[in-house]
Amino acid sequence: MGGLVAKMRLASVAQLTSTEAATVEDSPELIARLEQAMARLRQEFPDSSSGANEAQPGVIALSRSGAEETRALRRHISTYVELMTQRSLFAGDVNATVRRVNEAACSAIDVDRVSVWFLQDKPKRIICADLFERSVGRHSSGVILFEADFVPYFTALQTERTIAAHDAHRDPRTSCFSTSYLAPLSISSMLDVPIWANGRMVGVVCHEHVGPGRTWNSDEEAFAYLMSSFVALALEQRARK
Repeated sequence: MGGLVAKMRLASVAQLTSTEAATVEDSPELIARLEQAMARLRQEFPDSSSGANEAQPGVIALSRSGAEETRALRRHISTYVELMTQRSLFAGDVNATVRRVNEAACSAIDVDRVSVWFLQDKPKRIICADLFERSVGRHSSGVILFEADFVPYFTALQTERTIAAHDAHRDPRTSCFSTSYLAPLSISSMLDVPIWANGRMVGVVCHEHVGPGRTWNSDEEAFAYLMSSFVALALEQRARK
């Protein structure tokens, strides 16, 4: 519902600072204030994508009450503001950036696995720079996926702004992962965003939902796009040194 612009507008309409969003308890008065602000935003940002995020066969859309939706938006806003204050993002410390982005994204959009992969050629492949698994609090790296084995996915990385695979096993862009990657890890849905830096597609931020299928909404897609932008910023800053 309006993506990042609507989130920042929500903070303004509700008179909610980033500090308050991150620290204040959800009192009835605060929830009422935010729900009133949400109602106003629905008038300012009408949903132009009804049907785009409808549940697909075999996919369970996460049901959210107004209060849950409000808390999700607060997480997005506070996470975005917090990441903007991280010095490593602007100093070009790519390793620190991807670890921080992965941890933040897991919490902000409530997924178990977020990873950053970088593209290499000859042969064309993506290499995992960092994977964070929230359930066990573990970072890992080093997995390699070759274009020759996953052609539809690599094609989508070059041509699409986001890959919102609600049913990753059936989506034509990600079904190539079903047997070898998704099924063994119980991954049902993927939300991937290519990383573009200095005019080139150089990698991808991958959000993986474990458990019943999940339908991604437009706010989650916008947030995932911001995460790829943070990584791109660190890469571009490093290149300037």
